[in-house]
Amino acid sequence: MTTRSRPRWRKAVTGFLAAAMAAGALGTAHAADPLVLDHGHIDAFNVTVVDGELVLDLKEDVTGSHVPHAPEDVLLHVKEDAWIDGIPEGYPGAPAGYVLPLTQDQNLIWPGWDTGGVAGSGYTDVEIDISAVDGPGPVYLYTLSGFGTVTPLLEEGDYELPGTLREESPAHTHAQWTFTEPGEYTLTARATATNPATGESITSNTAAYAFSVGDREQPPPVPSSLSIEGLADHYHTGDAMELTAVPNAATDLDHYHWYTRDSAAGDWEAAEGGDGDRYTGTAEIDGQQIKAELLDADHEVVAESAPVTVHIDDHQGEDPGATTLSVEGAAESYRPGDTAELTAVQTPGTELDHYHWFTRGSAEAEWALAGDAGTGADYTFEVAGEADGLQVQARLYDHDHEVVAESEPVTIRVTADDEPGDANGGGPGGNGGAAAGSPTNGGATEGGATNGALDNGGSGNGGAGNGGGEPMCFPIEEEREVPAAPSEALVLDHGHVDAFNVTAEGDGLVLDLKEDVTGSHVRHAPEDVILHVKPDALAEDIPAEYPGSPAGYLLPLTQDPNLIWPGWDTNGVAGSGYTDVEIAVSAVEGPGSVYLYTTNTFGGVVSLLTEGGHELPGTVREESPAHTHAQWTFTEAGQYTLTVQATATDPDTGESVTSDTETYTFAVGDAPVDLETQGGTTTETVTVGRTADGEDCELSDDQVAGGNLAGTGSNLPPLLVGISAALMVTGAAAFAINRRRSAAHA
Repeated sequence: MTTRSRPRWRKAVTGFLAAAMAAGALGTAHAADPLVLDHGHIDAFNVTVVDGELVLDLKEDVTGSHVPHAPEDVLLHVKEDAWIDGIPEGYPGAPAGYVLPLTQDQNLIWPGWDTGGVAGSGYTDVEIDISAVDGPGPVYLYTLSGFGTVTPLLEEGDYELPGTLREESPAHTHAQWTFTEPGEYTLTARATATNPATGESITSNTAAYAFSVGDREQPPPVPSSLSIEGLADHYHTGDAMELTAVPNAATDLDHYHWYTRDSAAGDWEAAEGGDGDRYTGTAEIDGQQIKAELLDADHEVVAESAPVTVHIDDHQGEDPGATTLSVEGAAESYRPGDTAELTAVQTPGTELDHYHWFTRGSAEAEWALAGDAGTGADYTFEVAGEADGLQVQARLYDHDHEVVAESEPVTIRVTADDEPGDANGGGPGGNGGAAAGSPTNGGATEGGATNGALDNGGSGNGGAGNGGGEPMCFPIEEEREVPAAPSEALVLDHGHVDAFNVTAEGDGLVLDLKEDVTGSHVRHAPEDVILHVKPDALAEDIPAEYPGSPAGYLLPLTQDPNLIWPGWDTNGVAGSGYTDVEIAVSAVEGPGSVYLYTTNTFGGVVSLLTEGGHELPGTVREESPAHTHAQWTFTEAGQYTLTVQATATDPDTGESVTSDTETYTFAVGDAPVDLETQGGTTTETVTVGRTADGEDCELSDDQVAGGNLAGTGSNLPPLLVGISAALMVTGAAAFAINRRRSAAHA
């Protein structure tokens, strides 16, 4: 077989569309400016039930993820690269034609169909009737069996369209297409869905699909509208104006006209100051309107902007600076961690609303801009322990960003938690201070742990540090990861499964499993699912040139509705920048070998692993977002586990993100029984002992049981309010645990 470019065929699509619509060839009029798709994953025949009605449209993953369109608004371009001169005898379309292969070629469109949208409606048995094909040559549609055997997909048992496709249960299918001649083709299609329980049927709209086959010249784009950029919110009389007309499509056209009128009720006049797509002028009239037009070579207007209106505000009338400013809301004192809520108040009020807030550590320090305050009249911040004496000031600005008023400073006062300072409060001379903690007043035991910290509520000077006693042990609640309770795993033994589903979420990468068996695009943690490869998958005559020969459990490249159809989907990274994805199967545990591969256009074995070869472990790579299925072979019955991790890279920066490592379970052969379900993990809250320095310590029986320490008269041990701050300082924040997902994604 050889592949070459045949003589170049060119025809402008606009001419085809105009002629076709005039002749009524398209049945339904196509958009004059259709979306042209020349590569990527496309569910051309997308069937859904919406509000009890059956809808046939087109869904694509080229401009986004699962983007729907009316078929008449899309042109499917089969590029010249699809031409094959040397189609083997026995394959539809031989000896030459434009072939869209069964397995995705990232350079070409990959059209298929999806009836998953009928799931749950009851109308699950779907027929897609392609009733007419208008074009310069035959169109063939077929699939290949596991070993490259041509297999019909049409209900009539033929390969050439027109014909009918049937999916007895919701399915997502791709096929091999051959267009024998270059040119423009239109396929007319309609879907019917039947409820197998009642026999009741519903029928969709009739849709027309346009294919442009072969090389085609795109006419230069013609803008349809202009926008005007550069207009200020307002001007002062005499200010210079500089505007730019921007077409909504790139164009070589450069002939513009500019117009002005004194008001929305006035007449348009040609404007001086227009030079190509630029306009310069002077702001003189409040309410003046300006617009631009773009003309073609025949001096015909092809695009026009909406008018923009000039607003002039010279700030006449009351002096905006005639006000004084004060700051309200400051409390007499704060505790560390309190929230200060301050408000700048104008007396009298003005139209001005642009503020800046400034702080300084003391009355002697320099003012500094409070960068987190914003430019509004309110300033809210958390009071730190060291903020005692902090001064805050607000300043009001006019339209020229000149200060017109500033407030008197307000001073923040902070009272520490241990500051009562009376004779019994643990102040410098209190019973809980150094005196009570000395050896003569109880030594290490009485003064250290009891008198200093508990009986008299002191500042800690009589505690373990100065009294020589053992450090106090505080009960702290923390979360820790533990195995989840065993639960019944979801067993999937048929249907469409994106086993390796890769999604960019936030700043991270998620690897999970997505399936269309229990619903549409339902996501699960992989450890919550068992993929059952049924005994029906056993193939006892695998040809010698195919991996797994002579026999094994085969999951074919094309969907068998009776078996699971596992693949992978990286479209979830689209738009994130991290578009180059590697899915590494790092380990396989099981009774036999596992092979993963695909076939070429005419059935030859093709490796999918970056390392070459066909046997897992190995890595598959998708350099751009893609949805892929492959052929799997398990050589022996039994339970297999695959350890998998995904890495996505931004090709522009080289930066990468990596997912968690996930475990996938395949049960091959008889129905899975006595399998240890993979329940994942969960978290539980436990009480542990920590010193103020974050060290482990033993709690008393009373503390473990939820009791109180002797003499506190409170449900909380003294100093517990401050313990979290101490723990953060000593690094005890590391107790927080990253928890593994245990629940399925919605």
